[in-house]
Amino acid sequence: MKLFLDTADTRVWDQLADTGYWHGITTNPLLLQRAGVPCTLKSLSALYQHAMAMGYGELHIQVFGDDWVDCGRAILAMGPNTRVKVPAIARGFKAADAIGSPTRTTFTAVYSTGQVMAASAFGAAYCAPYYARLSEATSQQIADQAFDQMAVATGNTELLVASLRNVDQVAALAGRGFSCFALPGAIASQWTDPALALEAVSDFEKAAVLT
Repeated sequence: MKLFLDTADTRVWDQLADTGYWHGITTNPLLLQRAGVPCTLKSLSALYQHAMAMGYGELHIQVFGDDWVDCGRAILAMGPNTRVKVPAIARGFKAADAIGSPTRTTFTAVYSTGQVMAASAFGAAYCAPYYARLSEATSQQIADQAFDQMAVATGNTELLVASLRNVDQVAALAGRGFSCFALPGAIASQWTDPALALEAVSDFEKAAVLT
């Protein structure tokens, strides 16, 4: 099982850094915008240093701007634990080939089995299919069928399931065998504290006082 924080909000990073089960962090320009972080290489380099100082293993940063190749190379040059995210479209595959680091590449904006097959043939470390976006654009049944096909087609490329709205979606996908997730801050901050678990802990502590 690999779990990633899907947020550029460093307050969430700091809050969850010492839990011991986060493999890394994923970002993109929309997440940067929501966190109030400028989408610049300078800002992203500072984020990388912050993530490494907090003990996270990887920071996935998405290419942006007119020249995805130069941007991708600059992202990889920030440090050995960066991963460059590239949209899984024709322009993205051409850029990723020119960047030339498949084992440090994550293809993103994945909606089809064909994109997964191409990412696998490329030798990418990860590809990130968008579950909620696909489900909302089509139906949950179609999304589930597509994800089952992707799981078979992925080869040695890891499916990093992204675009998740709630804990139930994560649990259902994990129950169907998916084991690599990018979780937004709203899910990541509360998913391990269900009410029944907190109630049990309260009972334990009360018993300890009375023993």
